[in-house]
Amino acid sequence: MLDAIGLVSSNISDSIAFYKHLGVNFKQFEDSEHYESQLASGLRIMLDSEELMKDIIPGYKKPDGSKMTLCFKKNNADEVNQLTNDLNSAGYNIIKEPWDAYWGQRYACVLDPDGNQIDIFSPLN
Repeated sequence: MLDAIGLVSSNISDSIAFYKHLGVNFKQFEDSEHYESQLASGLRIMLDSEELMKDIIPGYKKPDGSKMTLCFKKNNADEVNQLTNDLNSAGYNIIKEPWDAYWGQRYACVLDPDGNQIDIFSPLN
């Protein structure tokens, strides 16, 4: 069973601010550079600084580009549009404006501060 998804952050404060827009509220684990948030589904998202990763994994190097996509479901198309507008106003990189996808969803794509692709979607009503 998938329990958690771990992300590495170049700037923890920037990442926490970004994910707060998506309803993800991180808590710091003790006095470390490790943060976690448990979502309503039970899945945890973990956020670690690059410095922590370098301590844990000798020779750690940040990968180039996005290697995965996190997808956040909203209740309706208006929520997808509003969240995308909010993220755009906050200065985040919208890589695909909301559109009505042929598979029956309102869909948009944005990059988090570390270049990970974040998709926002809802059923078309």
